[in-house]
Amino acid sequence: MNIHISLQSDIPTYEQIKIQIKAQILDGRLAPNQPLTSMRQLARDLRVSVITTTRAYSDLEAAGVLRQGGRGNGPPPVSAKHR
Repeated sequence: MNIHISLQSDIPTYEQIKIQIKAQILDGRLAPNQPLTSMRQLARDLRVSVITTTRAYSDLEAAGVLRQGGRGNGPPPVSAKHR
């Protein structure tokens, strides 16, 4: 998963993460049921708070873009038929 955030953007960091994850799912860079980076690891990689990555993942799950996955490997995308 390749995500870049801009601290100078007017878009909140969690929204930048959401936008990029959703785009990667929709364009096929993230396959259905492919495990994502854990929220903690993504926070470390992006140098943001775990609260930020948790908000992004939770919002995507609430929108039906992701579903909660196994412990430690983040939520995988839902299958293509559920998009």
